[in-house]
This record gives sequence, C-alpha cells and structure tokens, in this order.
Amino acid sequence: MARKDRTEAGEPPRIVWVSGAYGYDGDLIYFRDVFAEFVRRFPGGEIPVRRDFPVERYPELPLRPLLRFIRLGRSRRRVGDVEYLGVYRIPTPGTFVRLLRERAAAHILIEFSPTSLTGFVAARLTRRRVVLLIESDPAFRGAPGSRAALAVKRFVARRADAVVVSNAAGERFVRETLGVRHDRVVVGPYLTSAPAAPGDAGWEVEPADPARLLFLNSVTRRKGILQLVEALAGLGDGARGRWVLDVVGSGAELEAVRQRVDELGIAEQVAFHGRVPYSATGPHYAAADVVVCPTLADYRSLNGFEAVNAGKPVLISTYDGAHAEILAAAPAVRVIDPRDVASLTRALAETLEPEALAAAKRRAAAVPEDFTVDRVGENLERAVSIALSRA
Repeated sequence: MARKDRTEAGEPPRIVWVSGAYGYDGDLIYFRDVFAEFVRRFPGGEIPVRRDFPVERYPELPLRPLLRFIRLGRSRRRVGDVEYLGVYRIPTPGTFVRLLRERAAAHILIEFSPTSLTGFVAARLTRRRVVLLIESDPAFRGAPGSRAALAVKRFVARRADAVVVSNAAGERFVRETLGVRHDRVVVGPYLTSAPAAPGDAGWEVEPADPARLLFLNSVTRRKGILQLVEALAGLGDGARGRWVLDVVGSGAELEAVRQRVDELGIAEQVAFHGRVPYSATGPHYAAADVVVCPTLADYRSLNGFEAVNAGKPVLISTYDGAHAEILAAAPAVRVIDPRDVASLTRALAETLEPEALAAAKRRAAAVPEDFTVDRVGENLERAVSIALSRA
C-alpha cells in the first residue's frame, strides 16, 4: 500500500529538491530558470532553502526556509596547482526532522554533500524515491578520492532510483566507478544557464571593429585570467587595433590582473566592468564577438553554456569538465589549453582573423537545443518517471 506522503491518486507527484545551497549571496542566478521549469513540470514540487534565504525575492517559486546548518570551517581542495575554496557545514538535527516530516513522493539530491546525504537518509526512512544529480567526473574539481568517500558515493548511488549525469565523462564515472545500473541512468544536463539578451541585440554576424572578447567569471587564479592577458599581449603590436577584452567579474586577483595588464602595455584594450548581477550579464554576451573561458580547473562551468546559448563562438579550456559536451553539440567551439600560453596566443590570432571570426559567428547563431532550460526539464522529468516507476 502506498504511503500517504507519496503521490495520492490523481495528484501530480510531490517532488522535493534537497541541496545545501543555490546561487550566490541570495541570488538564485541560473537556478531561478531551472526551478521555474521544475515547477512547471511538477506543480506540487517544493524547494527547501536555508532559514535566512530571501524567499520574498522569488514569489513565483515554492521555496521553503527549512534548512539550518552547523558551520565547521573552511574547505580547500587542490586540483594540480590550483585550489577550490568552500565551507564545511552540516545540517542540524532539526533540519533532518523537518525533512522527515515533509510529504513527498521523491527527493531530488545534488551530488554527495552533507545536505544531500541527509536528504537521502530521510527519503530512505520514509520509503520515498531518490533521484541523484551528478554533473560530471568529480576529478575535474578535486573531489575527495579516499576509499571512505568512494564507498559512501557507491552506497548512495547504487541505491538511488534514478541518476542524472550531464555528460559522457559523468556517465563513465557513474557506471564504471560507482556501479550504477544503466537502466537507471539519464545522460543530459540538469543545470544550464542562458542569460537573456537585450531584445534582438547580439545576433549581428559581422564582427565589431575591433573585435570584442569577453571574459565573464570570477577574477581568480583558478579561472585563468592571467594566462589570457599574457596570451593577448603575445599577439603583438600589429594586432593592437584588432581586439578589446571586456572583463566582467571581481575576485581576489583583480588588482594583480590590473597591474599585469599595465605592465604588458595593453591597458587601453582591456576594460574592467566589475561584478554585475546575473540578470545584467545578457548585454555583455550580446556585445561580445567571442567568449573566452580559460579556466585552469572547473567541474563543469556554466560559462561556456551561457556563451553557446547566447549564440557566440567560444574558446573553452580543456580543464573545464564541460568542454567535451559543448564541443560535441555547439557549432563554433575551440578547445584551448590556457596553461600553454603560446598555443593560446595562436588560437586567439586564428580566431581573430576577420573571415574566420565572421564564419564562426554565423555558425554560432545556430544555437543547439541541447542546453536549453526545456531540455533540462525533460531530463528531470524522465529521471523522476524512472524513479517513481520503481515505487
């Protein structure tokens, strides 16, 4: 007999999305569009958030301030010679009790954070279904590789009723390393980002003169901005009038980048715009001729998806866990190695050739459907269907 906290006859399934954090500093950023699609497909859905989250900013979304945390300190994960910085925190016992009391047919969980593991235990104790979301192979972000960490991941993943992985690298990790059965795996993105362009702007095929390059990300060592400005300086005086770089973002390396730009003698060609709200990023993509994503380590950065969804050519780092899926689907992508500054300079020089750039912009205008919010909704709906069929 079905439990009362599962879907009642004739009602849409009540799906609860459980994760520790969304967006940045009270701004849901790309999660706002993803959650709107989630609610459209699952009208009874619910999204628990931390108790002090500004839910009043999002009246259209079923955000419930249920979560409280105990902060344990800062976290550092190394990927080669760069670091991921974060915060260790665990849900309070009261949070666990509140999740137990929620009425739900299934929990959607993101990765293997303490909050997701809490949601997993709550789901299993109440016989709810579990949909586990994994973006890619965690090697791209330096996730713990200990036997204990891997054992926990295997235990959870093998007991999930459905697993969504964004790309082929993630699928290999889930099936070969974690041992998840193929009939429970959905391959396709559960996250994407598509900042709105201002009206019909940004679709001009002819490049600007000079061509506009865009770096839109945090200005930190890990994001490769210093390698990018070094490579641009390497284009030489003969190319000085052919390009400008817009740097949109802020971070710990901002002053160091400004200083290096001055030392390289390219200050007149580099414009620093500072950090802008997610809702204001669309005009920057619209104005760009090429988007450059030179990260030195990223699990699956959404920067490249923003460029593709804006109809722009993109240079994407081989150290970004998203590079293979973007290369396979998007029509104007070039994979770069930002650690090899000389090769990055060559890639920039070839990209900035007027005829090549115009051709790339024409190809990029044919935006693929692979990374739309609607496709994300389809992937979630398919996974939930698989999970509920096991009830």
